[in-house]
Amino acid sequence: MLGVAAIVAIIGCGNSPVAIVNNARITESEFNSRMISAVGRDILKDMIDRELIRQAAETANIQISDEELQKEVEKAKQGFTSEEAFQQFLTSRSITEEQWLEEVRMALIARDLTLKDVTYTDADLKKFFEEHKDRYDLPVRASISEIVVATKKDADEVMGQLKQDPTKFGDLARVYSLSPYSKAQGGKRPEDMPVDRIQIDEIREAVAALPIGQISKPIKVALNGQEQWYILRVDARKPARAGNFEQDKEQIIRDYQSMYAKPLTEVIKAQAETSNVVVVDPRFQDLNEAYSTVPGNLPGFGAEPPQGGAQPPAEGAQPPAGGEQPPAGSGGQ
Repeated sequence: MLGVAAIVAIIGCGNSPVAIVNNARITESEFNSRMISAVGRDILKDMIDRELIRQAAETANIQISDEELQKEVEKAKQGFTSEEAFQQFLTSRSITEEQWLEEVRMALIARDLTLKDVTYTDADLKKFFEEHKDRYDLPVRASISEIVVATKKDADEVMGQLKQDPTKFGDLARVYSLSPYSKAQGGKRPEDMPVDRIQIDEIREAVAALPIGQISKPIKVALNGQEQWYILRVDARKPARAGNFEQDKEQIIRDYQSMYAKPLTEVIKAQAETSNVVVVDPRFQDLNEAYSTVPGNLPGFGAEPPQGGAQPPAEGAQPPAGGEQPPAGSGGQ
């Protein structure tokens, strides 16, 4: 959907050149004509679907408060290593932060529409929990910080400074670390990483064995034939535990809702059946037939819950909002 927004943003009109090839001009009108031929139908269909969703939300009295939007924005931004990385994401897609905020708002509206008819009791949730209990078992988890450098010499230099003042770990990570995922956070990785899912053996073993707060010796790791050195600190560690209804209730509710949510395709179809959708442009007349039958390949807006009857997501699973965090031990790649 962000790609569609970016295309809409750049479409203009007129005879001003968008490119010049040996004095031959490619004009805006020529460019736009090709653009519309290539993706115009998809953009128009997307815009119709969005309007149907907005109208369905208005009918259902669904509104997204500023507080709810801000909470979702903060959660989405956690997928970026820094504010600079987030701004680069926007620039790479030729959209403004305001346009991105509207995408987030649309995702929340779509989510609420799919969930509006989902009801449950505590008994329903407990039954669901018992049927999927293994999903809420948690392995040993650790919160770690890292400094990743390219050579033993650099690692020894960092270690020398840490021995003089261990409290400078975060400052040294910001200066020396090669990790694009933790450098801006002072070396901190996302909290509560499952230790058994750390992909690199040397890192996983060190994280499992290090006392909390202690800094490791430099750890040599070879990735794709490239040598790297890791200095680690375990900031916190949580023991494994079995799923617990009270402790996991918020996640159980989310999973229950996802299991029984109405597919967004059905929401749009229902709204279209009570609407008068008329495509006037002769180039896209086939869409009139499409909205009389409303096929199933409709957009998800980045937040569509699983189809009804699907398995609930694994505990802690989050939808991507700007880029998935790589696993620990891949910092320098």
